[in-house]
Amino acid sequence: LSTCVMSAASRDPIEAADLEALLSSTLSEAASLRAVRDPDEAPFRSRYTERELLRELQQQASANAAPLGLPTPPGGGGGGSTERARFIEAVAAARLGANLMDTEEGTAARPLLEGAVAVLVAGAGARDMDGAEALAIEALNRLGILAANREDQAASLALLQQALERYEPARRAVLARADALSAVGDVRRSRRQLSAGAGAESADREAAEEEAAAARVAADAAAVEEAHTLTCFYLAQAHGNDGDVRESARWCLRTMQRQLDRVGGGGEAGGGEHSFDAHEWARNAASLSGYYCGEGQYAAAERCLHAADWVLKARRAEERRRLQREREVEGSALPGGGGE
Repeated sequence: LSTCVMSAASRDPIEAADLEALLSSTLSEAASLRAVRDPDEAPFRSRYTERELLRELQQQASANAAPLGLPTPPGGGGGGSTERARFIEAVAAARLGANLMDTEEGTAARPLLEGAVAVLVAGAGARDMDGAEALAIEALNRLGILAANREDQAASLALLQQALERYEPARRAVLARADALSAVGDVRRSRRQLSAGAGAESADREAAEEEAAAARVAADAAAVEEAHTLTCFYLAQAHGNDGDVRESARWCLRTMQRQLDRVGGGGEAGGGEHSFDAHEWARNAASLSGYYCGEGQYAAAERCLHAADWVLKARRAEERRRLQREREVEGSALPGGGGE
């Protein structure tokens, strides 16, 4: 990984549990910082704060992993598995690379992402880490963008193809975690039924743990799907840049279909990369219809037009429902209308 060896060398390894706690707190705070809308005069202020947190995590994980050229302390440096520490270092590096790209520093992002990808894809040390599957796809997507920005279309397509190939293994890995979680829940529920009335506090705690774990797995599944939708979108762009109009249209259609399948006609529910502006979506569908007409694929062209019409109608219906809800709220607040 592309890390600062001097900074890592100046740090002492910490206990495995402490490194895990640092990982959890850093990723949680980093996610919160990414959600902050900074003022126009300092548009990246929160992202710079996020960057420092990620660097701290990266350097500490690097110290625990005992970088090449430095002796390995007894017992893995007091930080548990070297393999695990290297994986955490890769996670931090990938998040740092994303941060640098988002703050328009793509040149500095590239080595971080390249160093992280090999470790993330291999998965050694992942231990079912939340978000690890999606992060590997995201890192490959971002490297594909950077290659396209360098006008290296062949490299961009190759990286995006790697991201595409990661989707099914990532999806299966998350599903396996969901199945394992469900099996554990079944065993716990059976045990609770056999000892009904005893250990109510323990049962409530277990139920809360199961609910939290299920929410994390659901979030991971959604992140994998969003990363894959972006892969499809970038493939459409990459093939277009490479002059392959047919493949560009195919991946554009795939992207739009995934957005429609996962969000619905309104385009806004759920947010994320599957959300879309209904009018823009309809315009893109109309453009695709024109392409398919030119290719003599009239059935595909007709489907695109019907989809555009359906999306616009669904958006208008959603807008009517929203206005109705607002009128109901306003009415309830009037004297005698149910308000206080």
